[in-house]
Amino acid sequence: WEIEKRIATKENEQFLREARELKVPGWREVRGKKGTSPEGWGVVEKSPSEGNIDNHTFSEEHTKPPNRIKEAGLLKLMENAGRRVEDEDFAEAMKGKGLGTPATRAETIEKLLARNYIQRMKTGGLYATAQGIRLIEFLRLVPVDWITSPALTGEMESVLSDVQRGDSSRTQYMQHIHTLVHEMVEKIKNHQRSVLYQEIESVGTCPSCSTPIEETALSYRCEQNQGKDSECKFIIWKDSSGRWFDRKTVSRLLQDKKIENLHGFFSQSGDSYNRTVEINDHGMTTLGSNSETTSKDDVSIGDCPSCDVGKIRIGETAYACDNESCKFRGINKEMCKREITVDEAKSLIENGRSALLDDFISKRGSTFSAYLVVKGQSIRYEFPPRGADPNAKKFPVVEGVVGVCSKTGVNVIESETHYVAEANDKGCNLQIPREISKREITREEAKELVEKRKIGPFEDLLSKKTGKPFTAILYLKANQQIGYRFAKRS
Repeated sequence: WEIEKRIATKENEQFLREARELKVPGWREVRGKKGTSPEGWGVVEKSPSEGNIDNHTFSEEHTKPPNRIKEAGLLKLMENAGRRVEDEDFAEAMKGKGLGTPATRAETIEKLLARNYIQRMKTGGLYATAQGIRLIEFLRLVPVDWITSPALTGEMESVLSDVQRGDSSRTQYMQHIHTLVHEMVEKIKNHQRSVLYQEIESVGTCPSCSTPIEETALSYRCEQNQGKDSECKFIIWKDSSGRWFDRKTVSRLLQDKKIENLHGFFSQSGDSYNRTVEINDHGMTTLGSNSETTSKDDVSIGDCPSCDVGKIRIGETAYACDNESCKFRGINKEMCKREITVDEAKSLIENGRSALLDDFISKRGSTFSAYLVVKGQSIRYEFPPRGADPNAKKFPVVEGVVGVCSKTGVNVIESETHYVAEANDKGCNLQIPREISKREITREEAKELVEKRKIGPFEDLLSKKTGKPFTAILYLKANQQIGYRFAKRS
């Protein structure tokens, strides 16, 4: 083959074209193949030479990012950990080293999936979840470098191979591992969450009050936003609408105020899609229902619960508003691997709440029941009260109101096993066990917990695993479940 490259220059702009012509056919005399020279390629007698531009066309195209890696590709990268690494020194250090062994690599990927650190798309591609990204971010900030560095992990795997071959001491290797794990536990145990992000540069200024934006484990928020009574409420959640918002994306969003057709969103069923996001006075808004829209030609099932002019119509993958400017995200036709019927969607948008729906399947593969509720611009799950543990200790019931839920204003009463919210239409499913960690919660303590959302500290709580006493404050989480707050060890 003879390859000819030509560069045409016009007003300091260069245009490149290559062509191939077969000069020595060899076996291709039997089975020929045409060259790639375009029509009118001709022969250039001297270089450089002048020519005329008879006509031209302009073609606009978009680059396409590489497909997300699948399990087979990840296994190959784990086997050859230095591949696809841009840093040459890093790639050289990883050369010939792998992550895991042939017997453990597939199992490692399955563990990451089971623990929701990564998820598998319908297409088979893998992506990191918010939970997985947050864990790596936390470990790097503590810092525990060795457990998040592929280079150091590869080095440890290499030494382990030496141990298997008898070239290194097993005792020394295990001693090294013991030291690393001990240091990691101590660092995590003694870290101060409040200072993790102190030295990190701000991603921008608040569009509402021009104060610097500070980063936390869960969000990017205005420095003035320190709670309910703060004057400025601006906040962008890192895990929002099925996408993790990294520093670069948030910095760009704060600067440009709007990013159109942003990629990286994932539905609960594992589909990826793009969405437009923009800044408002309180944070970030995602525009449109989901990856599709509906039109006036689609069948309507009712009025949009968000805007005054739109109709919810049946789309290909969702029940969505036909008003292009509406910010309601719509109702996916499939939620947690369960089909949402037309009648269920219609009832949801008319009443703001569905009946109790069964047969949802969680990411871990277990079935559950839930109500679907319209909250703001999105659809949320609301879970029914859990049934009482048949082995739960029972107490005499005193009639009357124990307290009033500070979040919903619903009265809380006694049952034999729990302090529970009265039947209500406010979505309050408060259930406080009357015995927590082998300690009875009195009626007065329950009233304080319901109304002030925390009680304690208590020194007579008993661990379920060890049976040993421990001290903690009991508090109500945002989802109305009981949480423990432990004092820092000295």
